Amino acid sequence: MKQKIDSALSTPDGVDANKQANIKHLRKHTFQHRVSLLDDMDENSELCRSKLKGFYNMLYVVCLYFFLINPVLNYQKHGYFFDTKLLDMIERDFFMCIVTWPLFYGWSHIALLLQYLSLREIPSSVIFIIQHASQLCMFLYCHYLVLTRNFFMSHGIFITFQSCIFFMKMHSYTMTNYKMRREWRDSGSKKHNDPYAYPNNINFRNFTQFIMIPVLVYETQYPRTEKIRIKYAIGKMVNTVAMLVLAYQICSVHILPTIETAKEMNFIESLFKFTLPMTCLCLVCFNMIFENYTNFWGEITRYGDRLFYTDWWNATTFEEFNRKWNSPVYEFLYRHVYLEMIFEHHFSVRKAQLATFFFSALLHEYSLCLSLQQLTPILILFMMIQMPVMLLTQSLRGKQSGNIFFWFKNKIKQALSKKKQTTTNQVFVTETQIEEQYIDDEQLQLSDEDVDYDDLEELRRMIRTTNYQIKDYGKQVQGLQKQIQQISNKKK
Repeated sequence: MKQKIDSALSTPDGVDANKQANIKHLRKHTFQHRVSLLDDMDENSELCRSKLKGFYNMLYVVCLYFFLINPVLNYQKHGYFFDTKLLDMIERDFFMCIVTWPLFYGWSHIALLLQYLSLREIPSSVIFIIQHASQLCMFLYCHYLVLTRNFFMSHGIFITFQSCIFFMKMHSYTMTNYKMRREWRDSGSKKHNDPYAYPNNINFRNFTQFIMIPVLVYETQYPRTEKIRIKYAIGKMVNTVAMLVLAYQICSVHILPTIETAKEMNFIESLFKFTLPMTCLCLVCFNMIFENYTNFWGEITRYGDRLFYTDWWNATTFEEFNRKWNSPVYEFLYRHVYLEMIFEHHFSVRKAQLATFFFSALLHEYSLCLSLQQLTPILILFMMIQMPVMLLTQSLRGKQSGNIFFWFKNKIKQALSKKKQTTTNQVFVTETQIEEQYIDDEQLQLSDEDVDYDDLEELRRMIRTTNYQIKDYGKQVQGLQKQIQQISNKKK
């Protein structure tokens, strides 16, 4: 029998009935057995029951064609199957990047420790201070690691996303238990035999289950599947790796070459060149994360509610898109930002909406700035612009023209984001150009009979290693130039 769990925790207490009546979005969130919409490995999914499944299979064939033909073309043109330029940069501090996950996992147990302390009548104010301090330390460590280790962009993205995920989980666990503790005390602190009732839920097993399940809002229990489908889990893991390799090929073949030559293009030309590759990259990353990676974790943890997104591609307004494309984050923002602002901090509905938008923009900007190691308020600007745009496009809701406008603006935003990133790759571009110049010099000085092609790849690797050092020296020089400029300004 399928399990259905109604969450009363998404709806605040009934003491503010008048305020609840004025909030038309107020609703209870329900966790139940659901299948991902585009799950081609589950016969109960919307995709498998649709007559449009053939189009989805066609996209897979196109991806497979690109996956197979690109190495062949590279070998014919350059003499190698894969461009290892990106891979060499990813290999730097790869272990240090991956090990942050178990470190953040261990650190997240502070939230469990705080609940044990709360049962010993530690004041809530002390609990909240320790909670926010622990989360701040996690973000500071993330900053320190990315900036001091000079991580490549992929490493920065991984670490910042992990820090945001564990922050949301820790906050949800603390605040949900805080509300249940308040209700438990109001009811006379009665003991229950139910293992999922407060305070029986405060234990290591329940907390670990929440941390491992691909969800960001805490519940004492979730719908669970009867068993782990081994073939399904392996298939999702294989798809995740395949999409990761495909994303690597898109970046190395279409995006990085455009970044390297961006200075030679005008704004319109570079915008057009970024639009199609960025669209493909975003779709591949969406499929990799929300369709394959999350379903893999959902399968091995036996999590039953796999609706990690809904039909965001049919969105006609940005409000609808924000609600549909990332269900776990949307539910966190709704419960722990929007509703908490209204019922815990007594914000008005309009102010709570603005605060939720601003908080979401800050999280996105934090991830982008730390990944690129540069402060660029472009995402905050785009997200703040969305609010007046949503008001102006209300007439397009539910219409085909609204969906067309949504796709057009979304693609322009992605291209502009990548265009902004080109300013952070000046050192990388210089490094690439130096490497190519060195190779050209070697080829000019050596004839074909003198070149040992078996050692050419090793020579390239040595050149890249040297250029990494040049990149580090370049950043040090930039820092010294800023200090000299500051001293000069002070003297003036």
